[in-house]
Amino acid sequence: MNIWNASKNYGIPYRTLKRRINKNNFDKGALGRPVALVNHELELVAYIQKMESTGFPPTATAVRKLAFAFALKNNLPNMFNQDKEIAGYDWLRNFMIRHPVLSIRKAEGISIARGLGMCREEVNKYFQLLSKICKENNFFNEPSKIYNVDETGLQLNNDFGKVIATKGSREVHHVTLAEKGETISVIACCNAEGNFLPPYCIFKGKRKRPEFEDDLPPGSRVQMGETSAYVNCQLFLGWLKNHFVPRKRNEKVLLILDGHSSHCSDIKGNIQLDRKKKR
Repeated sequence: MNIWNASKNYGIPYRTLKRRINKNNFDKGALGRPVALVNHELELVAYIQKMESTGFPPTATAVRKLAFAFALKNNLPNMFNQDKEIAGYDWLRNFMIRHPVLSIRKAEGISIARGLGMCREEVNKYFQLLSKICKENNFFNEPSKIYNVDETGLQLNNDFGKVIATKGSREVHHVTLAEKGETISVIACCNAEGNFLPPYCIFKGKRKRPEFEDDLPPGSRVQMGETSAYVNCQLFLGWLKNHFVPRKRNEKVLLILDGHSSHCSDIKGNIQLDRKKKR
């Protein structure tokens, strides 16, 4: 008997049967939900609301990853996907039912691409939030505690500028390693006093070469990205934990960044960093 016929004969959803067979899982699952995780769901709700208030409401996928991180960190019993390290869709649906204060909304982005058309209301809301945070933490009187971080792309080929050539030449070329140089990313950060952190450079590849660090300012760091030189969640958290935190003052500071997914989607890493700082 094939899966389709078994589904029809016994009234079991086709996808459920197929999933069980593919995972070789024929044990009867425990009914009900793990009580231990439910007791921690209020922490999830509070975290989601906090992220929303700062302009970074998490996506449904981010919340599912956050639930897995909470369960793993606190050794809570669960039936989440251990390979993908994420909670299931069923858990998310039931979580939303248990907490009607939350709802799935369509976020209105205020990205750089939309900057010229940004409405006055959203801009005022952002600066009101920024002013509130600075007043509550007395940051206006201590600008050294206000940091801004962003990344930029640079090409490795040099610009040779003007050269001497035959008068009347229509095109003058200078041989380089490639017509278009390899692009790298540089994460730069400074505070409101004008003090810069050493640059954090990201090259594409697996092996770091010593010459990559030639003539870099003291304290600079070179990090390799296996698939590309673009900043992703893992690389940004590496900068945050290993480059920024050791250099900042040992007290609360404000770090301003944009809403790119590489900065705020790895919630598991952010939680671990936050808990480590509180110890």
